Amino acid sequence: MSESLIERDEIVALLFNVSDIAVILVRIESCWRRTTVKKKKRTTDEDREARERALRNVEHTRKLAEKGQAELDRRKQDRAST
Repeated sequence: MSESLIERDEIVALLFNVSDIAVILVRIESCWRRTTVKKKKRTTDEDREARERALRNVEHTRKLAEKGQAELDRRKQDRAST
């Protein structure tokens, strides 16, 4: 395969979609945790760590998608200019 996997159109699109889904899941989990916290009257370290880990994963996935998209855009420009 001549191009790296992350720079294929369908993989970049998939990364953006996964990132969007992950954001929604983090929001759903946050709502669930807020409800749980109200019942427990406090947030645990485990709750905070889980949220931080999920947000880092979302951020990382989005950065991969943006990097791949930038490379695809650069290639399209190179092809158009030749």
